[in-house]
Order: sequence, then C-alpha cells, then structure tokens
Amino acid sequence: MKKLFSNQLLLLTVFAFWLKTELVYFMEFNLGVEGAFQIFLLLINPIATALIIFSLIFLIPNRKLRTLVTIVVYFALSMLLYANVLYYREFSDFLSVNLMTNVGNVSEGLNGSTFALLKWHDILYWVDFAVVIFALLKFGKTYEKKRRPFKFQLLPVILGVGMLLLNISLAEIDRPQLLTRTFDQRYLVKYLGVNTFTAYDGLKLVKTQQKRVQADSSDTAEAENFVNANRTATDNEYFGIAKKRNVVYLHLESIQQFLINYKLDGEEVTPFLNELYNSENSFSFSNFYHQTGQGKSSDAENLIENSLFGLPQGSAFSTYGGTNAFQAGPAILKNEQGYTSAAFHGNIGSFWNRNNAYKRFGYDYFFDSSYYDVSKENSTDYGLKDKPFFEQSMRMLKQLPQPFQTKFITVSNHFPYPVFKEDVTFANPGTKDETINNYFSTAHYADAAIKDFFDALKKEGLYENTIFVLYGDHYGISKSRLKNLAPLLGKEELTAFDKAQLQRVPFIIHAPGIKGKEIATQAGQIDVQPTIQHLLGVDGSKYLQLGNSLLSDKPKDTVVFRNGDVITSEFAQLGSKVYRTKTGELVEELSPEEEERVTERKHYAETALRISDDIMQRDLLRFYEPSEDFKLPTVSKIDYKLLNSDIK
Repeated sequence: MKKLFSNQLLLLTVFAFWLKTELVYFMEFNLGVEGAFQIFLLLINPIATALIIFSLIFLIPNRKLRTLVTIVVYFALSMLLYANVLYYREFSDFLSVNLMTNVGNVSEGLNGSTFALLKWHDILYWVDFAVVIFALLKFGKTYEKKRRPFKFQLLPVILGVGMLLLNISLAEIDRPQLLTRTFDQRYLVKYLGVNTFTAYDGLKLVKTQQKRVQADSSDTAEAENFVNANRTATDNEYFGIAKKRNVVYLHLESIQQFLINYKLDGEEVTPFLNELYNSENSFSFSNFYHQTGQGKSSDAENLIENSLFGLPQGSAFSTYGGTNAFQAGPAILKNEQGYTSAAFHGNIGSFWNRNNAYKRFGYDYFFDSSYYDVSKENSTDYGLKDKPFFEQSMRMLKQLPQPFQTKFITVSNHFPYPVFKEDVTFANPGTKDETINNYFSTAHYADAAIKDFFDALKKEGLYENTIFVLYGDHYGISKSRLKNLAPLLGKEELTAFDKAQLQRVPFIIHAPGIKGKEIATQAGQIDVQPTIQHLLGVDGSKYLQLGNSLLSDKPKDTVVFRNGDVITSEFAQLGSKVYRTKTGELVEELSPEEEERVTERKHYAETALRISDDIMQRDLLRFYEPSEDFKLPTVSKIDYKLLNSDIK
C-alpha cells in the first residue's frame, strides 16, 4: 500500500472502533439481546456516532492537527468504553455523566478495586488504538494534496447523522418510548450504544439542572398528595416503645441476606449477626431489599436517612449533598426530641461527599479518618479496618450527650475483599472466583468486629438503653460473579427471580428488653426511617417520606427498585417478566385481575421514583415546612473541626 487517502483512513478508524466496541458488547456486557432484530441494532449502533465524530475531525484541513485530534479523540472514546467495562464488571451498570463528573469525590481508595477488575484479555481492547496510531502516522502524510470539495467531505457526516436517526427509529419500533421511559440503562446501550447513551445522559443532566431554577413552592403539591395517599398508620402498640433511647445505626458494607444463618462446612459465616437476627429482642426482616443505584453506599444512606431514592444516574450525595435542603433523621430527632447526632467513618470525609451531605442532614458531629489513628497496617483502601475502627470510636462515642443517634460505616467487607493473614479465621469456600472466596472471610471478620463493639458498649453501660439498627447497604457479589456463587446456594444456575432475591440484605432492629419478632413483609431501605420514627414515637406524617413503617398493622408490602422493577408478596415484576413471589415461578399469562394489580403496582413504582427524583433534582424540600418549629440545618458556616473540638 503506497498511500491511504483520507476517506480510507476514516473508514479504517471507524471500522477499528466498531470492531472493538462489538468485542466489548459480546465479551463483557449482558444486554439481554433477544432475536435477530436486536442483534442487528447491536451491530450497527456504534457506527453512527463513530462516523459522525471522526468525519467531523477529518474536515480539519491541517494534516498535523487533524492527526493529533484524531488520536486524542480515539483515545478518549476508548477510555470511555474501557471505563464502562471496568464499572460493569463490578456493578453490572454503565457510567453516567453525573458519576463521571463527580469522580473526584469517590476516587480516593479506588486503586485496589480497579486493579482487581483488570483481566489479561483487556489488552485486546487497546490493540486497535495502536493500529490506528500507526496508520495515521505512517500514511496520514500521504493524503492527496488537493482535497476534495467540502460538500463531498461532508457526505460521511451526513451519512452518520442519517444512520443515527435510523438507529433511533428502529430502536423505537422494538422499544417504544425508549428515550422517555427508560429506567434501565442497559436498554439505551443495547439499542443506541455507549457513545449515544453518554451523550443523551449528558443532555438529560443539563436539563435536570435547569429544573431546579424553575421550581417553586407549588411544585411540592404532587409529592404531598402522593405521600398522604400512601401513608400507613402507626397508631399501634409499637409507637413510642423505644422513645428517648439512643439509636446506633450500623452500616454493613456489602453484607447480603444469604449470609444470615448460612453455614459453610458446618461453620457460621456471621455467627454474631445470626445471634442478633434470631434474638427475641430483635425485629428481623427476612424480605428486606437494598434499593440502591449507581450511588451504592451513599444511595443506601440517602434511603435510610431521608426515605428518598437515589438518582437514576450518579450519586445524590455527590451531586446534591452539599446544596439541597433535606429532612433527614438527625435533624428530625434533634427538633422532635433533642437528640445529639454523630457519624463515624474511618475514611476521609470527602468520600462520597459525606462531609458536605452530613451537614445538610443535620449531623452535629462527623468523625472521619482525621480523628483516628490510621496506618498502613490497620487499614484498607477504604479506610480503617472494622476492629480498630470500632475500638477507637468508643472514646468519642462515650462522650456524646444522650440521647444520641449515631451511624458507624464499616469498610472491611468492601470489594475487592482484601484478606489479611492476621484476620483470616474462616475456611476458603474453594470456588473458582477468588473474590467470592475472600468475601466469606471478610464478612466473618466484620461480624467478629461487630461483636467486639457490642461487648464494648455493654462494658461502658451503653447497651441497655440503645436500639441498634443494622442494615446491609447493597450487594456484595455482583451479577457477573453469580455463576460461581450459585453452587454455594445449592443451585446449578440462577434465574432472574433468584438474582432479584439476592438483592435482599439484612435489616435488624435490636432493642434490649423489648419483645421483637421476625417479619416477612416485602420491604426496602426506604422504609427504615419511618420504622425507626415509629419506635421512637415521632409522628412522621408531617414529613415528605416515601417509605412507610414496617411495624404498621397494614404495611405497604411493596419494594420499588431504582430501575423500576417491583416486588410484592404476590408478584415480582422484573423487566418485562412477572414471577410469583412465593414460588419463583415465571407467569406465562396473567388473569385480568392479576394484570390490573401488577399494572397498579408498576404505576405506583414509576410515580414514587419520579416524585423522589423531583424532590431531589429540583430541591423541593427548601419550599416545604413540615411544622413551624422544624428548622432546617444551618450549614453555611459549619466547620466540623470546630464542632468536634470539645470531643477528642
């Protein structure tokens, strides 16, 4: 080949990126492709955006600048695709613009996790980049001296735009209202591709930011009506039975419900959590689900503290934690019953933007890693290991004025589940996946750390007058690893219903001296705050909370997931399929009455998610005053160093 003309180099560039993208689609992403039509869309969707982008670059008349821009843009698009590969391997989801723009808030401590996600075949995703660079540098200078007329150079751009419009039209045929009613980002990637999804997500983010400016006090009416229409009664024997008790929340990183009462070779993985779960002084929930989205741990905190969902994409903490008004648990308990509040976390305060979000929530104190003796020996990538974390936290905790509400965020059971020789006391399950093997060891260690914490509380006289709220924040074993987990659960393979059941996480309210019970109601993290308020005797009816007390005589018995799926005691609607909750059986055909009930719950889920997003994205709580005596936290001049100065 003596020379390559610009159109040939353009074709090579587009083809190389298309080939790489298709390789990623089929090797990495589980997009639920069904039938020849969807396969066809999957094959064509990377072409349009690549053709548009690179055709525009090839319009640059200066050869050196054109080559440089092509290399830079090709690298950027490759990085976007590869970042989605790494993110998908752990979270089975795609990177949103929101999450990418807030990466600074969550970047610390990610090196270990990222390294654990790398695979040897990843080099295949960069071979094309080397080929394109070689072709541009080797043959780019042999472009024809006399470039074709501009209108002919513009033809590839026009072709790319035409292909994009055709792609969207064909996608709408197979998935009507794709761009207006999508809760699951897989659909956008499957039908339109990673580049188009990212561009569309960016436009949505800009549009969302404009909503806040246009909001006013009248916009809270729909939220108020929805909350009032769906609130369950709390006037029963549980109301106020734990009034004025201290409240200790234990945020159990990546602990899933299947670990409770689970034995491996006759040994309990979480013996102390099992003891609490089975205690006569515990309210234990067997069908409690995490409802997090891309915000993961921060979404769980938002759900638990505010009874609001996380965002459709990105993290509410990172995006709105430092700016929005909230009606969070700490502020409510301070106003209602004079509680002191504190959060404890052995990592830096800026992780997930907690240092700003906690101020908005009304926390009086936030003890981050700067208050702990953290060393390489006693910490992981995500902060202080659980045993030294709880041990060192006691010196601050016992100084807090009572009654207090506190939250302790554990990290030892965080992906990639690093195992330290001095901490290993549990047998290796022996699966093919070392991450799963380590998960059992780190969960066992976390359980032992919690037991030590309880023993310390008893020694300090802080146990009897406290209620303990233990909750799993999100799954620990990602969907991509479930094939190796299935045998440990006694299954050869897992159905969609089985995978949904693995979204269950522990929820235990341990109240010394109070008679508890096991509750099988279908419930989620959004119900925690109303339930705790029920026990403490707080009338939650004046607050805009989307959850309901699980101790109500008639609980809602409905779980709404961030992607729009719904589970009730009767049905589990997962995507387009419906299963019977009691048996896990796929329902081939619903009766008219069943169809009506499923449709009603689906509508409820969509409305709840939309209203939650409205409250968060438009900052509607700044307009809503639950009562004359409720005061939103004053945050403009709060400095936690000053607040914490009296507690060392």
